[in-house]
Amino acid sequence: MELYLWNVRVSAAFGEVIALAEVILRNAMAEQLAAAYGATWYAKAELFDDRTISGFRTTWRNITMPIDPATGKPGEKSLRTVPAGKLVGESSFGCWVNLLDKGGTRGDGPFRRRVDYDSTLWRKALFKAFPNGGGKRATVFTTASRVRLLRNRAAHHEPLINGVPLTGQVRRGRTQRLSLPDAHNELLQLVDYIDQDIATWLRQTSRVPGLLQTRP
Repeated sequence: MELYLWNVRVSAAFGEVIALAEVILRNAMAEQLAAAYGATWYAKAELFDDRTISGFRTTWRNITMPIDPATGKPGEKSLRTVPAGKLVGESSFGCWVNLLDKGGTRGDGPFRRRVDYDSTLWRKALFKAFPNGGGKRATVFTTASRVRLLRNRAAHHEPLINGVPLTGQVRRGRTQRLSLPDAHNELLQLVDYIDQDIATWLRQTSRVPGLLQTRP
């Protein structure tokens, strides 16, 4: 029981840092995408692969509009009436991490096309969101992907006792795991890529290191 309660506390402590990191990440990325492609950049389907389009479509579908007093029904949902910040704030963490990937495909059959995020989203906009990332998309994506694994595990109340399984990374028949100290470092590193001052503050205030030292 003590180990279970410790796991709950560690998950909650990670959640505090993850919540701030997520807001910092999406705001930095959205700012640069808007500067490069306009305020409604998320509506430019030609920029994205099917995975990203599906993510934004789901976000759009889940946005609820306030009731129009004149009709008693939800107001019109359009690019004009939905603030960009609404879609940015309600898009999943995974959606933002996917924008840092190399890109997939859009369409199917004879209309299937490869979408190269490296030469479009990254080089024209997103590299500016990570001034301390060394200019390498793959580096930022790897860190963000590991943070996503940590986030999902903590949010779904899955055990963190043995670290964070790294999906797809298998050695000698066993899935590789990220230790909790390393997972905490990856989380702070992601923030550091964006803003070193905030990363320093989080490193000083995070409850995670102290809790890791109290494992039963």
